[in-house]
Amino acid sequence: MSLYLQHGYGKSTRITDAYADGSTSGVVFSPRNEKKDNLDAYIAQLRATGSFTLMMDPQFHICTQTPPKDSYLPKDYGYYQPGLTAHNFTKAAQIQGYAADTLDFQYAMDLDRILSPTVILSTFSDRWIQIAHQLAEASVAHHAGMSSPKPLMLSFVLCETALDSRTEVDQFLDELTTYDVDGFYICIVRDEATYTQHFDPDRLAHLMYATYVLGELNDFEVVFGYSDYLGLPLRAAGATAFASGWSQSLRQCHAGTFIKVDRMGRRPLFRYSSGPLLNTILLSELEQIHSFGRLNDVLSNVALDREIISASSPESSSWNERFSERHHWQTLADLDSTLGSNVRKNMVALRTRVAQAQSLYQDLESIGIRFSRNCDKSHLPEWEEAITEFVRIASP
Repeated sequence: MSLYLQHGYGKSTRITDAYADGSTSGVVFSPRNEKKDNLDAYIAQLRATGSFTLMMDPQFHICTQTPPKDSYLPKDYGYYQPGLTAHNFTKAAQIQGYAADTLDFQYAMDLDRILSPTVILSTFSDRWIQIAHQLAEASVAHHAGMSSPKPLMLSFVLCETALDSRTEVDQFLDELTTYDVDGFYICIVRDEATYTQHFDPDRLAHLMYATYVLGELNDFEVVFGYSDYLGLPLRAAGATAFASGWSQSLRQCHAGTFIKVDRMGRRPLFRYSSGPLLNTILLSELEQIHSFGRLNDVLSNVALDREIISASSPESSSWNERFSERHHWQTLADLDSTLGSNVRKNMVALRTRVAQAQSLYQDLESIGIRFSRNCDKSHLPEWEEAITEFVRIASP
């Protein structure tokens, strides 16, 4: 099972429900959203529930954001220091201290992986890239001196724009493959703040290539946070696992994920995750599909579909936010289960799924069904182009 849950505010029974469904085998904790004592107690609860892979994203990178959206971090997590600038990383002793404090804090917790601190990278050529590598190097050195520590994964938080240049991605990979670590935890900060499966095809191809180099060619553990549906092409290219949460801000991250902004909050409309469409669609759009007699074509064929098919129509069903969340994870887990360890075969299977999804979208649109912008088929040609480019440059 390669789907991990991205923990955040309002966990309730969401994680244990997903585990009971067989949808997840791991959790990436968010310390900013949980008091330390509560997190320790919850980890103990999960240990008693079943076999999880548990890790905590230190979220150290939030310390350089202004104003930071850091909640419990400053008070409950001693390694975190808000308001840091590039000036605070000029001395080796400072960097070594940040790394040691972050790793020691996790060492004392019942986690399966220890993750390094990092900073957010807009490109692979600005001054922050050197700081990120210095934090990584300090983490490797400190981890080597710890007594029987859990495996170390180096964290990197990359803005989507950092993936523009293949040359710079290659240079970055040259650095990463020299580290004596067990793996990497990577988060991609999306350009677009809305929840969407869109991704520039060249950037996605470069990210898939990086995944292939790290996971397949160099046998590192590679986990992608906040990746949602885009975790599927990354898994196909060699990633170990990918994470997705319950809210849209836990499924993908963008600049607003880490910075306080004033905006009116509103509850998202109910959605349905369609495996055949490789997308989430609005319940109202599922209702349209039902009215044309095409409901079975878009169903994911997972357990919670029963809530839809047992009703006279999708909108008259008992579908709610919690059903939508659990169904989403069931769908992602089902799609992930079709991927194996052979990257070449994965690409063939994924390309076929993308082509089938495009054909289904076109068929539905031809009979008059209209999808909203972030629920339509426009991401699929991007995925198709990315797969083609990845196969060209990687030759798996």
